[in-house]
Amino acid sequence: MDLTTAQLDFYNENGYLVIENYLSEKEIEILNLELPKTIEKDSPRIILEDNGTVRSIFAPHFINETYLRLSRLERFVLPSRQLIGNDIYLHQYKINTKKGLKGDWWEWHQDFPYWHIDDGIKEPEMISVMLYLQDTDSSNGALLLIPKTHKLGIVKFADKGPAKGPLKYTDHLKNRDYLSSLNADIKFTIDHDLLKDLAIKNGIVTVSAKKGSILFFHGNLFHASNINLSPFDRDAVLITYNSINNLPTNTENPRPEYLVGSDYSPIQILEPTI
Repeated sequence: MDLTTAQLDFYNENGYLVIENYLSEKEIEILNLELPKTIEKDSPRIILEDNGTVRSIFAPHFINETYLRLSRLERFVLPSRQLIGNDIYLHQYKINTKKGLKGDWWEWHQDFPYWHIDDGIKEPEMISVMLYLQDTDSSNGALLLIPKTHKLGIVKFADKGPAKGPLKYTDHLKNRDYLSSLNADIKFTIDHDLLKDLAIKNGIVTVSAKKGSILFFHGNLFHASNINLSPFDRDAVLITYNSINNLPTNTENPRPEYLVGSDYSPIQILEPTI
């Protein structure tokens, strides 16, 4: 599937694009049935909330064929390739979960600073594709975003103490410091005064959508999400693609492979369905 000129123009102007009913109910049913099979006990791929519930499942494609196929679907790869303007590889893949009445928030941030500072990727032209596995709105932690902020580059961070550089994998295993970019107290959040100014100028959009919908968004777009106040779980798949000409340069002390993909070959597109 190719995006239309109107869709491309909207994305380029606003930094995001929502398409409803992108996957069928049957496909979403399959993905929900397969999701528990992506969780391994005591695996570093599994990030927990402080209350012990699962927050994120990284690299589900490592152990699950259905989620591997999902990342290679023509419907995901072709539009992402259009938006980036080049062949792409899979840089990061995760499932973010918000358990009913327990799922925590994500502070206001941009994604690209982590990929730039921790992974050494130079250009921000990276695409994240967010797939909704349940109906999602403000009650269960829908994504919040500020349009047009992708045009600003990496912005000023909120003061959260001394910045921490990339760690060796062995250090990650010892103290799990890399979780500071994955838990509810993420390390690169947006300066509050700047956030307020842009919210007044551009407004805040709540990206509500039905299950099976997808959201394409730019690596520098301001975004956040609230806690899940509903009694129902809210799960979302996030697949991040990068250009094969925009590879990580932090090769001496890379983050673990479940956070940073190391197969830079162009994605081979699969048939249109999972």
